Amino acid sequence: MRPVAAIRCFNEAERSGYDPDGCSAGRWICHMLRGQYESAWQESDRIAARGRPDPNRFWDGNPVDGRSVLIRCLHGLGDTLQFVRYASLIRRRARSLIIESQPPLKALLEQARIADHVITWGEVEPFWDQQIEVVELPRVFRTTLNSIPDFVPYLNVPSIQSISRHDEARPLRVGLVWASGNYNSARSIPLKQLASLFDIPDIRFYSLQAAPERSDLQVWSGKVCDIYNAASCPLDAANALASLDLLLTVDTMMAHLAGAMGRPVWTLLPFACDWRWMAARADSPWYPTMRLFRQPRPGAWASVVANVDQELRKVSTVQRVVRAK
Repeated sequence: MRPVAAIRCFNEAERSGYDPDGCSAGRWICHMLRGQYESAWQESDRIAARGRPDPNRFWDGNPVDGRSVLIRCLHGLGDTLQFVRYASLIRRRARSLIIESQPPLKALLEQARIADHVITWGEVEPFWDQQIEVVELPRVFRTTLNSIPDFVPYLNVPSIQSISRHDEARPLRVGLVWASGNYNSARSIPLKQLASLFDIPDIRFYSLQAAPERSDLQVWSGKVCDIYNAASCPLDAANALASLDLLLTVDTMMAHLAGAMGRPVWTLLPFACDWRWMAARADSPWYPTMRLFRQPRPGAWASVVANVDQELRKVSTVQRVVRAK
């Protein structure tokens, strides 16, 4: 990725008469990849000033203080899980807070008790006098790298031992998700490319992968324990994560869920990753318990797996030393 060069191209395109909102949106992504969030908000301001707002933008530009705020969640589940961290900041200043979540997330957010009311699409809305779409929240707070609300966990759920207890010499329990949705197939990694990990000593793998890729497990049924039935909704998935030592996942909702819960999570990223993961970092300022493993070039999962293999073997070695004491 070359965000600096891309910004120059968007500038030249705008000077040449191309849609200024589209050019601003392109620069916005480049600024976010570089961690220059204030520059991104300035692009958002320019788009708003030109008077063609995104239909999924609801914030009226006024402070939330003393108002009854409704957060609408109209993007992906991962977006909601990442940005609902701002709920506690709003709740301190607002008269009341309502979250209108996607149906699968309603039970999880209710359990977390981060709002006065949690509803889902189509349900009766309590009184509100300000609405904000969840992905607008970083701009509402004019977030910078230094002011990201990175406290975790900000989603607390009851811990249920979904995996049976082993004896005292139990192996490290590692959750596994290797395929994302259809939105971007480049995020997914073929399960067979992860097979070398299954022979690392003192590690037991548990699959949280949904269908249709779940069927890929048949070949490795003796190496990976399928617990997807126990994680068929985000609340159940959260309970399953609470009983794992580590989650190894591609860029999916599960990465955000583990990060929001403060669980150790290693996220495998394609070369052209989403703006939220920034560029060239091995960590995420949004999730203190997350490590990032990036493709060095498009499609190069082999080097990612090699790095994960090396790091997992280090963890396995530490596990054996601790048990031997």
